[in-house]
Amino acid sequence: MSRQLPSPLIAVSLSTSKTMVPAWMAHQSAALAAVDGLDIDATSPFTAWFGMRQGNPGATNVPVRSVWLASDELDSPRSRRVMQAVMEHQPHAQPLVVALLPNATTLRDLIRNFEPKKFVSQPWPIVLGLPSVALRGGRPHLVQLGGIRRFAEEWELSVAVDLSGQFDPTWEAEAAVARLGDRLSILRITAAAPSRSAVGRDRVACRALHAAIDRDQALDIAVTPVKWVPFPITPRVASHGARRAMEYVSERAALHAQALREGISRFEGSPTSRGN
Repeated sequence: MSRQLPSPLIAVSLSTSKTMVPAWMAHQSAALAAVDGLDIDATSPFTAWFGMRQGNPGATNVPVRSVWLASDELDSPRSRRVMQAVMEHQPHAQPLVVALLPNATTLRDLIRNFEPKKFVSQPWPIVLGLPSVALRGGRPHLVQLGGIRRFAEEWELSVAVDLSGQFDPTWEAEAAVARLGDRLSILRITAAAPSRSAVGRDRVACRALHAAIDRDQALDIAVTPVKWVPFPITPRVASHGARRAMEYVSERAALHAQALREGISRFEGSPTSRGN
């Protein structure tokens, strides 16, 4: 059973990104980590094959909350098989489908390549996924994010940001989260990011996490391993990082809720990613 978070708007999922394990084993790991769900990466033929191995329906009560697919593969037979396997496992709970955009994503490219029928007519909610390599520092990128937010608003889409890869360490976390506004629905981070001792890119991701939690809007937090996890691996080992991340997010959400109740600044007196 998942641990109760202070806010019903926040959910934590264990991500299969950077793992080489079948989905049924990832379900077991998510249950052991006491998280709210599973985040499945099916952006390559290999990871899609693992994602289809859901196991017996009802074997675990941890739902799949999100499935990441390459945007140009949304209608492919492989993607349909992945979604069919997920829906057979949980017929009454539709996951979010993250359409991961190309590496060099710009608003111009998005508008040029956007196919309304492919995105809007899907039987499940579609989220625009920004890959790590598309995240850059500087004002031009922030302007770009503002344009992507307006684009998402026009088509009633939300946005996912992948901070688990090699993004620009000068990425302005708080400003970027503010630019995306209420369109931001999923943050994918490594298990090392939710920590007061986070350094480098992990600290940037932790700052983004703090800013996203403080919005008072729905947010799914997908937690990946710090390094690639080979097969075989026991569910207990795979769940360790997600369990620690869940504890940190729960603590941060509780501090935020307390600050709102007491009518004080959201940031004043609360631990930050720097540990002060």
